[in-house]
Amino acid sequence: MTQTHPLENLYSEELYNLPPKVLIVVSKPWSEIQEDEKILLGKILSAVKLSLPSVQIINRAEFGFDDFNAYGPVCIIAFGATLINSTKMYERIMVDRTAIVVADALRQLDDLRKRNLWLTLKEVFHS
Repeated sequence: MTQTHPLENLYSEELYNLPPKVLIVVSKPWSEIQEDEKILLGKILSAVKLSLPSVQIINRAEFGFDDFNAYGPVCIIAFGATLINSTKMYERIMVDRTAIVVADALRQLDDLRKRNLWLTLKEVFHS
């Protein structure tokens, strides 16, 4: 039997380097989101080099930053959910080190709103 070095089966540090957490807040339960809305969300996320499995999706009609502080997110993107004490939409809102972007519900995103969302997400993810 061949002896192996005790550290031979350890993995490199890159394996343990977890990506920053991005939270997606939707205003209705995931089970009520139509397939075309899920596809749109997937396209929006892929535009900023994310995917549905790489984000955490939470259902809330309204939220405050403190609601998600324990998750330690670097970014919160809300679709149809209202940020308490804020009326800003399609703008980057910074709370501590977390960027928050509030947009209309996925179903309501027309071309103009998609463009505004893209401009804001570009600012958040490429700055």
